[in-house]
Amino acid sequence: MRSSIMARTGHARLRGALCGLAIALTPALAMAQDAGGQQQNPILPMPPVPEFKPLPAGTKPAAPVIGIFNTQQIMAQSTAVQKLQTELGNRREALVKDVRAEDTQLQALRQSIIKAGKAPTPEQQQDLQKRVMADRTKFGNRNRILEEDAQVALNQVQREMQQVVSAIAAARGMNLVLQAGTAALHDNSLDISDQVVTYLNQVLPTVYLPGPTEDPEEIAKSGKYPVMPFQPADNGGE
Repeated sequence: MRSSIMARTGHARLRGALCGLAIALTPALAMAQDAGGQQQNPILPMPPVPEFKPLPAGTKPAAPVIGIFNTQQIMAQSTAVQKLQTELGNRREALVKDVRAEDTQLQALRQSIIKAGKAPTPEQQQDLQKRVMADRTKFGNRNRILEEDAQVALNQVQREMQQVVSAIAAARGMNLVLQAGTAALHDNSLDISDQVVTYLNQVLPTVYLPGPTEDPEEIAKSGKYPVMPFQPADNGGE
């Protein structure tokens, strides 16, 4: 497989180089044709190339034993992902609530200045502008942290899913496993998605999720990677 990938890569690079060369030469060729009128294309020399003889018989690849898995189905049925969706949804709602509350306060502040019947002083304008800029930084940073929290958590699920898929493939003698979306048609007996879900939920029922006030980038810089799994907050039975 590695050799075929290298071959495809080499072919792609060769085609890219030839295309680039053709594009670079096109303007010069066009100019030459315009200058020469209706001249026929020149007959160019054809230097010989080394003869490539047939190769000796090699080892035949094994017959394909194919497996199919559906990532979307697996993620939707993952208990860890379901818990994450609930927790991250609560954090998103809290962020939206805080943004709205701050916007209400700013609107009230603007209205109080208008009701005073006087033009805002430069100091008032400067203070208001500083507060708006500070809000953008604060809430923008919280939104970044929320998105990075989700990525940290989902990366764990994806990495574990890959291990489970590989283990199932090895146990069943599969040497080719495809995403369901890449196969136009497949027999259901090839689909290992349900088995992946079962093992994934056993080995990874929860994942680590940084706290609401923790910055994933700071955690990464510290080098102190957490090992405790994420535990949903107790909402008092609600």
